[in-house]
Amino acid sequence: MIRIIIILSLFFSLGFNQNRSTIFNTGSPSGTEGYLIDSTHSIANQFSIQNQYVLEAMVFYVSLQSQQGNIRVSIRENNNGIPGQIISDLASWNFELDPMNMSNYNLIVTTELCLYLSNDTSYWWTIEATDDLTQATWIYSNNATYNYSITNDSGSTWITSLGYAGSGGIWAEQIYENAILQGDVNFDFLLNVIDIVSFVGHVIGNNPFNQEELDVADMNADSIINVVDIISLLNLILASQNPNPNFELTDINPASQYYSQNIGPSFFDGQVSCYYFGKQG
Repeated sequence: MIRIIIILSLFFSLGFNQNRSTIFNTGSPSGTEGYLIDSTHSIANQFSIQNQYVLEAMVFYVSLQSQQGNIRVSIRENNNGIPGQIISDLASWNFELDPMNMSNYNLIVTTELCLYLSNDTSYWWTIEATDDLTQATWIYSNNATYNYSITNDSGSTWITSLGYAGSGGIWAEQIYENAILQGDVNFDFLLNVIDIVSFVGHVIGNNPFNQEELDVADMNADSIINVVDIISLLNLILASQNPNPNFELTDINPASQYYSQNIGPSFFDGQVSCYYFGKQG
């Protein structure tokens, strides 16, 4: 039975490593000792990210000492080096621990929530008990190089130190945003006649730009939108544009209608308005 649970744990771990970015990961623990989680004791791991992400999944190794146990897992703001407010009403999960879970492996999937994590920001991944009966252990990480914070008074005060984290990992999908094109006043990432019509409408007073549109419409940065900007935009449109990236990759998704075929952006010209190619491994 234990062997089956371990195999399933490895399967899920590999699954969440595919096509996702690891933003925090201590690896699986080698022991069973860890931080006490009960009605007064809680722990939080600090993690920082450099890019913008959407939260995808969390894996944490928590063992249950009481007959039953309920914990609350949350993502919190960094408040001067200690856990602060929960980042969103959706960023808190009540989780019932299974007394038969011998691997101590627990999984929460968050793909349906669209929880955004901002770039260049630190967060606290927190686990606490939800009732007086719960007593559990968030098992130590294998090394003591993490920022963690503990509370012994139900969150009234937190003590932050460098040492062992609670074992687990967080996965997310990175958000990539195209750079704004100067002159693209309808923000469709294209420069074409639609933008020219909008320019003309603004200049003759029929459809004035808002501030965001004004920022990208001022082609020569003179703080005035006039015929000079229209001519600059027209020249850009008439100039040769960079073609779509020209590459092909083998479709390795068995569920895809293009499975085993070599496909790329040019394969879908005229069919879609954007391209997304996920990473493997």
